[in-house]
Amino acid sequence: MDYNAAMNFQELSGKSVLLLGKTRSLKGSEFETLLKLHRIELTRKWDEKSALIIEGRLMNPLEQQESADLYERRAAKIVEINAVEEWLCRSIEPNRLLMSLKLSNDQERLVDFLQNPYLGDELFYKLLKLYDWETEGLFDNDRNRDVTASIIGRFYKDLARNHNVQYAMSGLAHLIERYGNRELIDAISELSPIQKELRTPGDRSLAGVLDAMAIHPETGERILRLLLPSRASVLAQRVPLSLENVLMGLQEEPVNRLLASNPSLSPEGGEVLEKQYPELIGAATVLDEGRFNRLIQEHAAALATNRSLSVSMQEELLQRGELEVHKGLAKNPCVEELLLKMLYEKGECPLELASNTSLPERFLRELYAQGGREILSMIALNPSAPVEILYQLSLDQRFERSVKTNPAYGKHIQTHNLGWQV
Repeated sequence: MDYNAAMNFQELSGKSVLLLGKTRSLKGSEFETLLKLHRIELTRKWDEKSALIIEGRLMNPLEQQESADLYERRAAKIVEINAVEEWLCRSIEPNRLLMSLKLSNDQERLVDFLQNPYLGDELFYKLLKLYDWETEGLFDNDRNRDVTASIIGRFYKDLARNHNVQYAMSGLAHLIERYGNRELIDAISELSPIQKELRTPGDRSLAGVLDAMAIHPETGERILRLLLPSRASVLAQRVPLSLENVLMGLQEEPVNRLLASNPSLSPEGGEVLEKQYPELIGAATVLDEGRFNRLIQEHAAALATNRSLSVSMQEELLQRGELEVHKGLAKNPCVEELLLKMLYEKGECPLELASNTSLPERFLRELYAQGGREILSMIALNPSAPVEILYQLSLDQRFERSVKTNPAYGKHIQTHNLGWQV
């Protein structure tokens, strides 16, 4: 119940306002203090001099009746507490708040501000640096849990559908994976429980968080170096690849194998690893004519899956007439449409073609009409499959799970709000 007319709260300077109910994002004492900074007096009893009526949360029956009476009388403008709190928080002078918290070391007050949705991200990051984790983990006590939840809750964009994500370590890892950027990852890396783990790895509960930082393309080199050597295998899979020379210098066979499978491996790195892992290099790294010609005789099937194949390379592979090579080309989404059509007409690789996101829709529809469990399983996972086909497959228990994991169908469900949690 409010007039909700846009108003300039600055006009309240030197006047009083009535609050019915309780504050929401600010504690009552903080709310009153901030009003006083704007020369606004807070009252709990209606006075004809009151310039504004604020409806807070948890109004008791008497307050609800008073609000209704004042509304009928149009005694003053009525606004919800959220609007006033947002104005007050947006008008906070950051340096003054930071200095106040540093001097008082009031951690409870600090946590209240960290949970406040109206503070800007820049101030939030500065406040986060003031929090004392007391040598405990991110979720080891109630206050630490609240702060960790505030980080996830602030930056996780689809919280309404995944509200439990705030209170699990996997939620922090998921936050980095989905919504990480340089500033957020830097801030998380500076949390004292994370710093401790970077210096002396041993807390297995943080493994997912560190892995997410290691693989994310926005993570800075300073942090990546701190993740060595414990996350060398994860870093070797990162795209774009960083610290390539450092990783190769470890001379660890599992790490080198992963580097050879990384499509962002440099040409120089590819030359070093080609003799040891020719099949992996042929399938993953960017090809030039020299590498293609060196590998085609013994590793044509691996080359056929490489996404950097030129059209002439694709044609040369197709002309070899080898089934395994054709299968590699059939599932390669970078193969030219004309070549995919030729492979389709040969009828040799229906499973591989059904999984190819670049296969023209008319061929996907024909494959669907042909049926067969294996082919339909591939179509159910293909993000390029027509939505109506995916819907029909979702009604079949054999393919329901595959369709639900299909990102294209998940996006369709969210867009049309059909109720699935995907």
